[in-house]
Amino acid sequence: MTPAPVRDERQDAILQAAQSLIAEQGVEAVSMAELAKATGLSRPAIYQYFSSKDHVLAELVINEMADLSNAIDEHIAKFEDPMERIRIWIHYTLAHLASAEHRVIREISIASLPEESRGMINAMHGHFMMALVSPVGQIGVRDVTATCHLIYASVAAAAKRIDEGSEYVREAAALEQFTVAGIAGALRPTN
Repeated sequence: MTPAPVRDERQDAILQAAQSLIAEQGVEAVSMAELAKATGLSRPAIYQYFSSKDHVLAELVINEMADLSNAIDEHIAKFEDPMERIRIWIHYTLAHLASAEHRVIREISIASLPEESRGMINAMHGHFMMALVSPVGQIGVRDVTATCHLIYASVAAAAKRIDEGSEYVREAAALEQFTVAGIAGALRPTN
């Protein structure tokens, strides 16, 4: 078995340059020529790592999804109580979605990314959601899938409100209260 290639410092520099360009000027500013200029590498050198601008953008999204999934898994693993795991998932996901780093990623249209990258992103999103699905299922919710999608939508809506100027602590508290009440209402009746 051939070992996976190790990410190179130049590849990291290209990704960092793309992230900076998006933060400063938007996704449209990212081009192979601009990445070459920002990194000091030649355009052919950029193409050695990424076949197109869209592949660079896809790598940014994939890296963020992997980082988020790994961090949530690490935090949730410390707790046995399903409700506490749900709370951790909610708060960690909100903090991430409301972060400046994630704002850069939101600029990237998933629809414009290469098909093979979209498949990987969807798989990683599924892994990320499993950290919520598992504890929601453990507490006895009737429709786990719908409940988890509604929780995620609520977290995304709270993050958007924070982006628009709402106070983080207030949104986080309201989100937790809303989610806990929603989960209580979604539980299977006990006989």
